[in-house]
Amino acid sequence: MRLLPSMFTAQSAVPTFSGLTTVPPKQGLYPTLSGSQLSKARTEALAAELNTLYQSVMDSLGAEDARYIQRVYTTVVYSEVLARGLLAVAGRLSSRRRIVATWLLGTSLLSFSKILNNMELGHNVMHGQYDWMQHPHLNSKQFDWDIVCPAPLWQHSHNYLHHTYTNIVGRDHDVGYHLIRVTDEQPWVPEDRYNLLSTAGLALGFEWAVAFHDIQISTDEYADSPDLHNIMQQKSRALFAKIGRQVGKDYIALPALAAVTMGRRSGISTLSGNFTANIARNIWTWAVIFCGHFTEQAHIYTHLDANESKGDWYVRQILGSSNIQGSKWFHLLTGNLSHQIEHHIFPDMPARHYARIAPQVQAICQKYGLSYNTGRFGRQFKQVIGRIKHFSKPSVEEWQAHLQAQSNLPAHTNNVVEPKDEPLMRGLSKYLPPVVQNALFYAK
Repeated sequence: MRLLPSMFTAQSAVPTFSGLTTVPPKQGLYPTLSGSQLSKARTEALAAELNTLYQSVMDSLGAEDARYIQRVYTTVVYSEVLARGLLAVAGRLSSRRRIVATWLLGTSLLSFSKILNNMELGHNVMHGQYDWMQHPHLNSKQFDWDIVCPAPLWQHSHNYLHHTYTNIVGRDHDVGYHLIRVTDEQPWVPEDRYNLLSTAGLALGFEWAVAFHDIQISTDEYADSPDLHNIMQQKSRALFAKIGRQVGKDYIALPALAAVTMGRRSGISTLSGNFTANIARNIWTWAVIFCGHFTEQAHIYTHLDANESKGDWYVRQILGSSNIQGSKWFHLLTGNLSHQIEHHIFPDMPARHYARIAPQVQAICQKYGLSYNTGRFGRQFKQVIGRIKHFSKPSVEEWQAHLQAQSNLPAHTNNVVEPKDEPLMRGLSKYLPPVVQNALFYAK
């Protein structure tokens, strides 16, 4: 089994492959490809144009970009401080109307701060977009964001795996996050009937899914390594330490501080505001990510040829991504992941430049006959929900195969749950999802 690099090494999203053959895609919605749509000569020409565009932007980086990301950081800090102050004050007010209004204002501002921290600041800084500044903490090795997932675990599953093997079933674990069926290449199982319900749960707890995502991936990826236990212990302990800090801050320390200094009602308003802001951030992040990857025309790939070139990689990134149209503020709140196509071809380019180069990228796509998938948020979101609903149902062949498999099972095994390979836990922990059980086991 292929082993992955150490989680504490920042991984580049630039691939190292070179040449796929042209294979015609499936027609209609939810296309699946097994190779590049362009000839080798055309992919090389495409790569040359995109490389030139990339270099022109990277050569222009300077003081203005540094000021921009520092302003974003300052906005995150001050908006969080102000929001938490409003939430504490809300508990001291006597008028119900004023309590509700102040709480809503504080919660909205805290949601804004957390979204900005997660998207435009954390995601982009941890991609190495500002490493050239050599800033003491606004760099991919030092910065950590305000969610329960530690930066190194996310960088391994996202920067390395997702951006290298984008939309390749079995290699890119972001294809459905091991929960949602989004392509025919994922075998249908009865649990897929609850695709929409699973998606709602994923949206509400998205930061938790992201946090445990790398644990689930790494348990399989390092399965044949003699260092499996040490690697997983390191990852699991880092994860639970980060969870402890985040949960302790939002749900224990800050509410307790507000209660002690301003009264019990301030503690309750702070606790409820923190919880609501985290949920709002989770739902928003999930929506932006899914609209950027799982619209009707977002292409899925069946395999990766070992000789994939940089041009072929560019094509796969373009066809596997979707943009979302919107205002300048909308793009800011998405971390410019509303320009998902530009982000996937240039992941280490400061995201504030994506809007400026988008027309040039679109023109290059048109020149080479590649679809440039973009649309308003409502349209893209509707397509995502439609895709999730579509793949919750089996085809006639899949349903017949399922019935046949069920009929072939011995009667005494129909309701027996086979023991799994992952370590089992005792007590209440045995009711936790297997990935959480694994993390607890290795954290010891």
